[in-house]
Amino acid sequence: MTVRKRLWVDPRLCEGHALCLESAPEVFDLSDDDVAECVKQPTADMWDQVSAAIDACPRGAISLIDDPKGQPVP
Repeated sequence: MTVRKRLWVDPRLCEGHALCLESAPEVFDLSDDDVAECVKQPTADMWDQVSAAIDACPRGAISLIDDPKGQPVP
């Protein structure tokens, strides 16, 4: 069975450091409130960048959550 996940940024934890944008600029952007948000679910070839973005977040605000309609995770 394939594990399917979706990226999620917790707006209560994000402080807008934007390190995720440096790692995966196609996936993340800052909202008008300077909180990171996922603007595109990653494709298979973006997982290394997304993993780096998750690791770079100083507040641990980015996570992969279970989603049966989400992307397959390697």
